[in-house]
Amino acid sequence: MDVPKKLNRSLKKLAAEGEEPVLIFPALLERFASEQMKAMVRIGMGEDVRIFSYMVVTDRNVHFISPGMLWDKVRSVPLDKVDGIEYVNEFHNNALKLKIGPAAEGIIFYDDLEGVRFFKHIKNYLESRKTKA
Repeated sequence: MDVPKKLNRSLKKLAAEGEEPVLIFPALLERFASEQMKAMVRIGMGEDVRIFSYMVVTDRNVHFISPGMLWDKVRSVPLDKVDGIEYVNEFHNNALKLKIGPAAEGIIFYDDLEGVRFFKHIKNYLESRKTKA
């Protein structure tokens, strides 16, 4: 897996806690993104597009990491708290909603194919959780 250098600090901390990355994508949490950030994401993955944050999926959590100079901001969602996932304005803004109980987190992907891969991963996880119960 190709790991951006900016994430090494956070990935080392996750590895120390026994979490190995399954998926890594550039993605924004919608509630923490400005209109300018969202617009830059909609432009697409060009060479000069600035990546503001990454989503790191492990076997236990989904982490949203915003790399910083001295420390990284990390927001985590335990996978066992996820109740569902759905597309929002499909083919318009690469956004998904991750349902967590009565709330939902909007996620905007830089690349729609990465959003599809994440959607399938969560759907498979939810299906496997149902069969275990």
